[in-house]
Amino acid sequence: MEAGATEEEKDSVHTTVNVDTTLSTQQIYQHDPLLILLKGKLHLNNLWISAGATLLPGSVYLLAWLLWRVNEIKEWDNKDLLSLIIQTFILFPFLSLIYTLIPNAIVKLFNTLATNGVIGHARKDRPGGETYAAFKQQLVYWIDNSWWTVAITIVVVLYILTRLFLRELPAQNNPIPYPLRAIVIIAYAPLMFATGMSVIRLVIVLIFTNRLFYFFTLQIQPIHPDGSGGLGILESLLWLCVGMMLWVVTLLIAMILVQKLSGLSYAEMFLLGAIYIALIPTLLIGWLIFPHRMMVQARNEALQPLMVEYQHALIQSLSSGTQDTQSIAAETLHLETLKKRYDLVYNLFPVWPLDTNTLSRAGATVIIPIILPLILPSTLSFISFLLQKFGL
Repeated sequence: MEAGATEEEKDSVHTTVNVDTTLSTQQIYQHDPLLILLKGKLHLNNLWISAGATLLPGSVYLLAWLLWRVNEIKEWDNKDLLSLIIQTFILFPFLSLIYTLIPNAIVKLFNTLATNGVIGHARKDRPGGETYAAFKQQLVYWIDNSWWTVAITIVVVLYILTRLFLRELPAQNNPIPYPLRAIVIIAYAPLMFATGMSVIRLVIVLIFTNRLFYFFTLQIQPIHPDGSGGLGILESLLWLCVGMMLWVVTLLIAMILVQKLSGLSYAEMFLLGAIYIALIPTLLIGWLIFPHRMMVQARNEALQPLMVEYQHALIQSLSSGTQDTQSIAAETLHLETLKKRYDLVYNLFPVWPLDTNTLSRAGATVIIPIILPLILPSTLSFISFLLQKFGL
């Protein structure tokens, strides 16, 4: 709903949004060889892909570690076991699930916004404006650009080669055999690729969502069932971003626990921590604050004619100079009615893309990593107690 939009404009909006603007999931990953293999060739669903991430690289990773632990028990402690369990049964399948869910969430976001009628006409006062069809084409171009695949593949290959031949091979004093360290590094190759593609997709969809809100008017629907004026679909992308943040910090914790096997330098650990810290303001600004500002602007645009009408009635009442009691009562009632209508519209318009409960849950989830270092020592002590209890 937007003030000042003519019926012709509204009709043209629906025509522009509904014609040839429906995205498909396949458009998002046409240049992603891993998803093409899993989704296009093997036709696996998300749960099977997550299970495969646990059974294939996870099982190789875990079995290699267990074989080494049997032969060299004195070299290991319970931190190693906890780290390997976290990586095999949490990190591997969780990342695979996020990686496979993101394309569908992106498609659902923009298709739902169009279906809900939230996307209005292009703002003429914004430079660089475009039609919604052109906007969709730009989104697909950037999010499925083959150069992302090439760049991430090069980075992953260079990182693996650097680790294998410049850091691991010369480390003759490392108690972990070189083949085992190589298996660990190679097992992470598809996960590093999936991480890079996931982060790029989340960043691009964040940018384009805010471009959409900036270049197009929002037709907020005050009584939409999602409670957010038709923008409740943003919640799915928000939770995927939160999940990616948790994955990064959980990986950092797992690597710190088993630093001998992971071989991560302090610079790499610092980088993971910096990524997590940088994601917090990005998440808040991109998915909450900027949409909030656009929703407030949409509400103000709807209130503008009501404010003008009230101001005009007030000035007319004050300048009339009438002394008639009935006329004064009628003018006062008219002003009160206009004020009630203004207050009704003001209170009816949602100004946050997510409800309070969702915001609270997301905030609590984001601060979980701050609590983990406090409970981790107790967790390790409890695991050690159980292992001693059962003679392990």
